[in-house]
Amino acid sequence: MSLPAFVHVRAARGWSWLTHAHEMFAHARFYWLVLIVSYWLLTLLVSIVIPVAGSIAAIVLKPVFAVGFLAAAWAQERGERPRVSRLFAGFRSNLRALIALGVVYMAGLALALVVSASFDGGVLMRGVLFGASPPNAASEAAGEFQSAILVTMLCALPTLFALWFAPALIVFQDQSTLSAVVQSFRAAIANLGAVVIYALSVFLFWVVIPGMIISACVAVFGGERGVLVGVALSTPFTLSVIAIIFIADYVIYRDLFHHEEGMSVAAGPR
Repeated sequence: MSLPAFVHVRAARGWSWLTHAHEMFAHARFYWLVLIVSYWLLTLLVSIVIPVAGSIAAIVLKPVFAVGFLAAAWAQERGERPRVSRLFAGFRSNLRALIALGVVYMAGLALALVVSASFDGGVLMRGVLFGASPPNAASEAAGEFQSAILVTMLCALPTLFALWFAPALIVFQDQSTLSAVVQSFRAAIANLGAVVIYALSVFLFWVVIPGMIISACVAVFGGERGVLVGVALSTPFTLSVIAIIFIADYVIYRDLFHHEEGMSVAAGPR
């Protein structure tokens, strides 16, 4: 089986990915927010009902549900609404290969957490696996904890690159798990400039702006009350950004692997 071709784009394209995803979101805002919240509630319910196995299942099934968001974006591009029913499209599309991706994803994250344990003694790992509280910001361990987070993110990058476009390649281009992982990684590395611009743009809207909103509310209302008001004000904005990130996965895949086809932001009345 030949590997699917991808294009190389300019670094500035990273900003265009986010703006196009925002346009799609703006055309079907309510439907995307319902889709995001439904996914979170479903994974939360599974984790609560089956405490340990449910959390593992949520990780392994992440690529399966990723196909659901891809299918929702695909449907919107063709004039349909991104309905919740699309969320389960991955269960009907080469499920075995998608679950294999989930195993790769879990193994990659586990390896990154193991490496981070050498920096903070396993504090981050216990927090991720068992919900343990992070160290106090004023303590000496806080610096080690922050270093562990940075190391984990860096170690997880190869896994994230390898899985970024893999679900789309499996479902839309009938690739095997191995070829999808290889081409996903190659496409991300080949377009690293655009990926960095995109990541910085996401960081601005997902982290910096909500942080500024919360800080402003703390300055106005003070202390805990300010934090609560800030979180309440920034949550709708943050939810919107998360939805846009899910849409962007489809936008970026289409731009890199089907560059010549162009895209639409349509969302019809159905």
